[in-house]
Amino acid sequence: MMNRLRYYLRLASVYRSYKKRRTRLSYLPIRLWIEPTSVCNLRCVMCPNKDLEKAQKGSMDLALFKKIIDEASRFAFDVNLHHRGESLLHPDFFEMVRYAHEAGLVTRFHTNGTLLDEDKSRRLIEAGLDQFAFSFDGFDAGTYERIRVNADFEKTVGRIRRFLEIKKERGLRKPVTLIELINQPGLRESAERSRATFVARFKGLPLDRIFVKEPHNWAGEVGAVREKKTYAPCTFLWQALVIFWDGQVLPCTQDFFGYYPLGNVKDSSLAEIWNNDRMVALREKIVRRDIADLKTCGRCDRLWRKQIFGVPREYLGRALLKKME
Repeated sequence: MMNRLRYYLRLASVYRSYKKRRTRLSYLPIRLWIEPTSVCNLRCVMCPNKDLEKAQKGSMDLALFKKIIDEASRFAFDVNLHHRGESLLHPDFFEMVRYAHEAGLVTRFHTNGTLLDEDKSRRLIEAGLDQFAFSFDGFDAGTYERIRVNADFEKTVGRIRRFLEIKKERGLRKPVTLIELINQPGLRESAERSRATFVARFKGLPLDRIFVKEPHNWAGEVGAVREKKTYAPCTFLWQALVIFWDGQVLPCTQDFFGYYPLGNVKDSSLAEIWNNDRMVALREKIVRRDIADLKTCGRCDRLWRKQIFGVPREYLGRALLKKME
């Protein structure tokens, strides 16, 4: 009860500061994205990972990860253990999940599912993971394999089913398990033909949700800016930070190539970075809508979204329900 009360009190502070457009904040971030690795085994058509330069690819040292968690556990509620790469490629990933879980943080991650064999499934559950989503994209083999290049539809479905079977055998509610699809061209036609058949393959298994979300343009790296409607300052700058595998801290998950580094956790604390000159200056520019010279924000479609009470609609409900997927 106290954890829930504390969550909503902190959320109220975030909302007040966001609405009043404060740029130097009295609280610390409530959410983190930590990137165990930027390496991925797929080359998905909508993902800019395949365009990362060799120097941008690597994996986080376990000692650095623990340093981040030791600090974050004092103020963050949840940690997303993924970003640009496939986290299951990191040899210490299960230890990372366990360490964050034992520090009292809600643990989440996304996976393409292609590497989740029996052993990894059991280790994930035993590590204390709270929630994860299979990024899937396609209700049939043709659609899926066109989007998820280098993946095999039947093998991945089999791995998801086996994970859910293990979860059912052990009578577990967690980790909350989702299948997430991006509304790519062709998915609607695929859904009309194949969704019912696809869903039936998980009948009787503890899959919590299948959902389709609209694509975004990775701050202009993929596709064009959506039709501009209502400008809303990026909520990310008032509630979260992103940490690359090498310790570099970024203001937003959309800054895929690290164009606006705020600092490095090897040299500074997250608390120092959260309100440093670069972060405050970025919030000020976002508030003024002075974004033309920002390589990420100036091209990002996430700044143009429908709102409720001045907050982007897609995030408000998730925040209130503590379901910030």
